[in-house]
Amino acid sequence: MDTIELLQVKVKNIMTKDVISVRENEAMSKVETLMIEHGFNHIPIVDDHDTLLGILTKNDVQLLKDWGTNLKLRTSIKANEQLLNSNTADDRMNRELVTVGPDDTLEICSDIFKENLFHALPVIDGDKLVGIITTYDLINVAYSKKPFIDK
Repeated sequence: MDTIELLQVKVKNIMTKDVISVRENEAMSKVETLMIEHGFNHIPIVDDHDTLLGILTKNDVQLLKDWGTNLKLRTSIKANEQLLNSNTADDRMNRELVTVGPDDTLEICSDIFKENLFHALPVIDGDKLVGIITTYDLINVAYSKKPFIDK
């Protein structure tokens, strides 16, 4: 598949569909744990009806933590535990979101990524979270040795 054809592939064909998300009242400690356990850099925040409310990044978690943790200072580690347990996703999430739909193309995603400093786009259908697509997904499909078939 050449580049022109690849850019016309629909988001729904490469997005992650089984998205792990958290509710807005979840402690930042859980967000950090999920990121570490799954190797995620982004976690969408949804309400009880899976309506997308915001997103948290690994950088958001790091900015909350005390710098002394890098030095393994006990006081900093304890401070981080308190910070991460006393802040919720709602306190820290990014609410100004750029999203795409399942029928949008990879060209749209690529253009958004080139113009912005973020690396994940929640995929919504109406206001419901149905997936997520990242710059890694685009690179993976563009440089995969396996042939990609657009469904």
